[in-house]
Amino acid sequence: MTKEHVATATSFADPKDVEAFKRCKAEGKSDNECFKVGDNGIGCWGDDTTTDEPACALSPEHMKAKWGSVKAAKHKKVKVSVGTRVTVCTLKDRLPHNSTRIDLNPGACKALELKPPVKTQAVWEWL
Repeated sequence: MTKEHVATATSFADPKDVEAFKRCKAEGKSDNECFKVGDNGIGCWGDDTTTDEPACALSPEHMKAKWGSVKAAKHKKVKVSVGTRVTVCTLKDRLPHNSTRIDLNPGACKALELKPPVKTQAVWEWL
């Protein structure tokens, strides 16, 4: 039996998000500083998260609770629902510790008919 999680869904790795990160880096700021304004489009396992393939990011705590470690959660499938729309994402990135949201890449947003920047309620579960 799987457990559904209600969370705020936000978007990441869309073109404006990546451009904001690049601008920040061009100003000489650190990755940590730039992640506060954008995203580099590279998941925690080196995946390109800017693609049309639905992908998501979750907190390390969710990964460890289900799979035992962040490493073991790599590329696991996550079903995401927003209203009546549903898609299956590949887990390709992680959020900060204790985050209660789910991040959706451009492919997931497209599949769910959402236009970035996104901030909406979603339901997700491991598959």
